[in-house]
Amino acid sequence: MKTRVLCGMLWVLGALLLAPKIVEAATVVEGAGAYKPHSGEREAPDVSSRVAIVPRPLGGVLKVDISTDRSRYHIGDPIRIYFSVNRDAYVFIFDTDAAGVTHQIFPNYYDRDNYVRAGRRYMIPDRTYDLEVTGPQGDEKLTIVAVAQDFPFLREWHQYSRRNPYPASRDGAAALIRRIESFRTEPSARGIRPVRPVPRENFWAEDWTTFYVMGSNRVPPREYKVARYGRVEIDSTPDNARIYLDGQYYGRTPQIIDRIEVGYHSLRVEKNGYEPYQTNIYVRPNDTRHIDIFLKETKPRPSYRWEGIGFFQRRGE
Repeated sequence: MKTRVLCGMLWVLGALLLAPKIVEAATVVEGAGAYKPHSGEREAPDVSSRVAIVPRPLGGVLKVDISTDRSRYHIGDPIRIYFSVNRDAYVFIFDTDAAGVTHQIFPNYYDRDNYVRAGRRYMIPDRTYDLEVTGPQGDEKLTIVAVAQDFPFLREWHQYSRRNPYPASRDGAAALIRRIESFRTEPSARGIRPVRPVPRENFWAEDWTTFYVMGSNRVPPREYKVARYGRVEIDSTPDNARIYLDGQYYGRTPQIIDRIEVGYHSLRVEKNGYEPYQTNIYVRPNDTRHIDIFLKETKPRPSYRWEGIGFFQRRGE
């Protein structure tokens, strides 16, 4: 028993004596993240100052999205269109109705700024104007095209005006995409060699959505088909007299005036050297009113002559 205890004590003592040598051979940590061997070997060079981390471009491949507030509309209903992009871009939106007629609805005369920021949700129309569904009945398609830069040829898609705020487009988004693709791959200005084509996904993006147009949900008012116009035939003695109807000039006698609204109108006929003729006439629907006018000559006014000189004059006939 004593022999076993003595051997155990010797084994523990030997382990304690060898422990410092094990620590000397181990790797010691000096500071945050700096590893250095304790044996005195040379430390590896610090390369952190020569490493540059390049951030990944925000948004990645250009993408665009479009949607509507509803999937079905009645003719005359207001519509709201939402769209967004993952990178800053210039946006164009085209609407093709069930008959195949295409109009550019954005940008338009009332909303001309089509530059949109990434990560935001946009809506048209804004508070300055409204968009209503006009039909015809059937499926209607909205196509959106986002372009990465404001290229000069895009001016062709800013041809709206006050009389034509949403210009018609023959091919719509397809024409714009063809123009973008031709610009993307066209040769350089010097004509020596073609420019390396820009990847499509970094140049433009497209998306589309559809909605269904139903008939009008408004009951049309009862319409009574009643004639609204008549005509007037005016003759005078002598002829070639000027005609004024409700203060507007309608030529000279003899004259037939069509599409005169039913009701009372003021008539005036004038000719130099004759007294003007004025009266009120009533025009019946689908009827011709004949008016014969005899003009009276104006009486000649007496003439006067002055005799005398200076301030002393005498008037005589």
